[in-house]
Parts: sequence; structure tokens; C-alpha cells
Amino acid sequence: MSTESLPLSGLRVIEFCWVWSGPMMGQHLADLGAEVIKVEWFKRYDLYRTRGVERLRGKIPEDVRRESSYSFQSLNRNKLGFAADMKRDEGLDLVKDIVRHSDILLENFTVGTLDRLGLDSAELERLNEKLVVISLSATGRGSSIESLRSYGLMLSALGGYEDQIRDTKGKFLGSPTFVMSDPNAALFGVFAALAGTLHARETGRGATYECSQVEGVASLMNTPPRDQGPAPALQGIFATSDGDFAAVTQPANATSLAYPLEPDAFAAWAADHPLENVLNLVRADGGIATKVTSLADTETSEEFAGTDVRQPIDHPISGPRDLVATPWLIDGQRPPLRSPAPLLGGDTDDVMQRVLGYDDARISAIHEAGIVDEPA
Repeated sequence: MSTESLPLSGLRVIEFCWVWSGPMMGQHLADLGAEVIKVEWFKRYDLYRTRGVERLRGKIPEDVRRESSYSFQSLNRNKLGFAADMKRDEGLDLVKDIVRHSDILLENFTVGTLDRLGLDSAELERLNEKLVVISLSATGRGSSIESLRSYGLMLSALGGYEDQIRDTKGKFLGSPTFVMSDPNAALFGVFAALAGTLHARETGRGATYECSQVEGVASLMNTPPRDQGPAPALQGIFATSDGDFAAVTQPANATSLAYPLEPDAFAAWAADHPLENVLNLVRADGGIATKVTSLADTETSEEFAGTDVRQPIDHPISGPRDLVATPWLIDGQRPPLRSPAPLLGGDTDDVMQRVLGYDDARISAIHEAGIVDEPA
């Protein structure tokens, strides 16, 4: 499948995003063919560049460490990397020039960050009246806590999600690690970006769409629960004797002579039996049971057999890696991984030449002024 045949081919996005929710917006758009230009600076880059490689600080060169994160490479594949010092007028002017040539602007900073950088709503409209701006802050502009700096776990807690994560006896657990607020907010942002683009093309006018990540969580919590009938006789995730975990559900009318149905007693029983035995016995009694798999397991698991959801990509620093590609198929074909995640500022010259139309002399002058190159 060629880039030109993808549904968002020809759409240009400038991305001021970091960590998870914002870059995931750009990932979805890029996977579907949009040209996404990720703007960073060497002293202020996306924190996920070092996600999972924090302990390698000082052990490998920093310009290698910041390019080695699996999380960053997954969230930022198919994008271009542009570096500019936006605290200098010349750097800000460069970025403004990209804004003039873009259809969508994405950002997930604290409210007011772009304003302080010189890219408030009025300035963005002056630069490009057709621009669709997606602002994905923690709480949304106008909130009494709009200046809150936070990560997903806090936002899930504020939106009511964490309170729902309890054990079978009602004891509060909460999320142990990754939470749903980031990917949930990213999808709300993508919906707004696409709807805004359709509207801008019809009317010739863009708009700013502000999405509160906390409100995105609360909107899911406000979904009316469906009637699920009687509570299951047994439901949970249980450790097995061989170090695996089984996800088990037995319907309300279940009976079994092979194992107890009381959760604590079942947990003790499962801990004495290998995974395969637990799965077979639960299924034999009419229950539902499956292994809890890791991402690494998907390479060989039967559920993923015959799919191309895992695709190889060759990164210039970390080398060959498999990434989980987009879950969409278009007429039976999966959009390809066209390029690895960008090196910090790795496509700056290409963007200046191809997108902005600068000639070699102007590009050389920009480099000489130290606007786009890593400070010594």
C-alpha cells in the first residue's frame, strides 16, 4: 500500500506533543497517511525518548539513549523530526512558517504553554485561518485547576476511573501502571482533528478544539452500565504453578467438582496447578479461561497467527525492531510502517527545503546561526 493511497495522504500536521496522549494522536494520523512534523528542541524534547532506558543514563552516549526507547519509537513512527530553538525569534519564525503550511496543529501541554511561546490562538489564526488546532491539556482551559501539571494516573483518578478498579470484595486497587486516560484522550483528539479538518475544508475556516483529558475520562465513567445479568460465580486473574496467569470467568450457575468457586480458594487451587490444566478444567465446566499474555507473547500466540500486526522497522540507532502496527485494515491491507521514529531534528533540512521552500543559502545561514543545531 503506497503512501498516496492512504486516506489522509496530503494532510500536513505540526505536532507539539510529548509523552503518550499527544504523540498517540499524531501516530494515528501518521499511520493513516498524514505528514506529521514533530517539533522538539535539544534542551526540551519529548520525555518518552528516554522511556524505558532511564537507567542507561551515563552508561551510553546521550545522543544514543534518547533514540533508543521502544515506547517512543512506537508512538512516533511514520513522523518527521524538526528541531528549532523557539525561545529565539528566528527559531519561532521557522516554526510559524511550518504553521502556515499545515492543516492541523496538535499540542498536549499545560494550558498557556503555547501562549507563552508566542503561539496563542490569535497568532495562530493570523498565520493560518484554516488551521485546525487540537489542544489536549490535562483539565482544559477555564478549569479552576487549568495550570495543573500531571500524568495519566492522576487524570484517571480525577475522572473517576481509578475508583472502579477493585477486587471481587470491593477493596480498592487502582491501576498498577499504565492507565486509560492517555489513549482515551488521544482518540477524542483524533476525532476532533478529523471533524475539524472536514469543517475547515467546507468553510475555509479553522478552529481551536480544546479537550480536557479529565473530562474524557469522566465521559466514559458516565456511560450507563448494561444489564449483565447475575454476577459470575467466579471471575478474576489467578497465578498458576508454572509462573503464568489465567483470566477466568465462570457464569452464575456454574458448578464444579474439580476446583472450588470461592475466589480465595480458587486462587490457592490454581497456584498448585500449571496453566494448561487450569484452562482445560475451567473450559470443560463451561467457563471462559485464557492465558494472560505479554506483548512479547503475541509474536508466537495463536491469536495473532497469520496477521501482519507486528511489522519490522529498521531504526538508524537501535537497529531492527518489530512494532505493533495500526489495527485498521483498508480494503484488506494494513497501512505499512513507512519510516522509523525520527531522530531528534533528523528531518529539519528536508522540512525547510521541501515544505518551506528554502534554498541552500538560506538553510546554511540558519545552521550557522545555531537555530536548529544541537548546542555544543
